[in-house]
Amino acid sequence: MLQQQSQRAVLLSRRRSAFFCATTTTGDSRRRRNASLFISREKTKRNSSSSLSSSARKEMKASASSNDGDGDVVPEARKPGVASDEEMRAFLEKNRGKRVTVVDSRNPDFTVEPFDETYGKADGPFPIADCGTEKRPNAVNLPFDREKKALSGFEDSMFSEKDAPIITHCGGGGRGQKSKEWLEAKGFTNVINGGGPQIKALWDMFGSL
Repeated sequence: MLQQQSQRAVLLSRRRSAFFCATTTTGDSRRRRNASLFISREKTKRNSSSSLSSSARKEMKASASSNDGDGDVVPEARKPGVASDEEMRAFLEKNRGKRVTVVDSRNPDFTVEPFDETYGKADGPFPIADCGTEKRPNAVNLPFDREKKALSGFEDSMFSEKDAPIITHCGGGGRGQKSKEWLEAKGFTNVINGGGPQIKALWDMFGSL
């Protein structure tokens, strides 16, 4: 009798041990699988983020403060180099009667500059495609290439004189300032940074040129 009870106890102990091992193995397997999925997601996020330049990421982050979620522009602090209202009025007055060329340095390739799609897509509030049309007859789209640090598609023949009046802009003025400095380095002496459609007060002055 005692021998049978002892055998049942040993058998029960072995079953419990086997169950515990199986449970532990399953739990470890799940934890390893979850950890693997987490690491994979993090790598995907990092790769996606690194595919954009640091400047582009900064502009995308800044867009949160300049878009109310409905595609409407919300006034934002002006970036370094963007003209004041007074400076823009004085520039336009000084060049009254002259052809003022507007250099739109936004990029129509939204895989390169994702932020430009917000305002510059075909059905956006300020389409890049409007350049050179009756809506913006004096505007020319010369995307600023961050890697080459130059205006893509620029030709000296676009301007008859080095003192030709030029307004540069992008969305909020960052690339507009880089474009202005690039043009000045090439000898142009009458250039002003108009910021872009995010700077409503300035855009109202030259956005239809």
